[in-house]
Amino acid sequence: AYDVTNPFAINIYVLSYDAYKKLTRPNQALVTNLITHLKKSRIITDGVNIIDGYIINIGVDFVITVYKGFNKKDVLLNCIQSVQDFFNIDNWNFSQPINLSQLNLEIAKVDGVQSIVNIDVYNKTILDGDYSSIQYDIVSATKNNIVYPSVDPSCWELKYPDSDVHGSCL
Repeated sequence: AYDVTNPFAINIYVLSYDAYKKLTRPNQALVTNLITHLKKSRIITDGVNIIDGYIINIGVDFVITVYKGFNKKDVLLNCIQSVQDFFNIDNWNFSQPINLSQLNLEIAKVDGVQSIVNIDVYNKTILDGDYSSIQYDIVSATKNNIVYPSVDPSCWELKYPDSDVHGSCL
């Protein structure tokens, strides 16, 4: 329950996983259990609001060049795996920015990568398929190679790593 009349209430933002470890809004049973647990240790005058967090689904496109003597397909597959590992949901928290320089470095560490020509992180929404309805202007939120999250507690999610990451070689 969300009590906007209590200015001293603490807001707890919650997301959960579904059976496939995709972010989802918590079900009522989880919220009820959380409330029951918190009631045991809170002071009677404490106000606690349990609010659904926001999910910002993303996709990643990148272009690399590969050193001579390396198999381009193998290098590209290893780069895609590197991006998927970078965005593994276990590594992300609410309101964590995306450091594009770090993402660039992770791709550059892949054996055979000569250079990264371009990296594009973009928002995927319900208009693109089975994604969150949250629309987020990633271009405007990017400053000095950091994609800053929204003011509202949100979490980035690469929902379908096998189809939301695209790479190519020049």
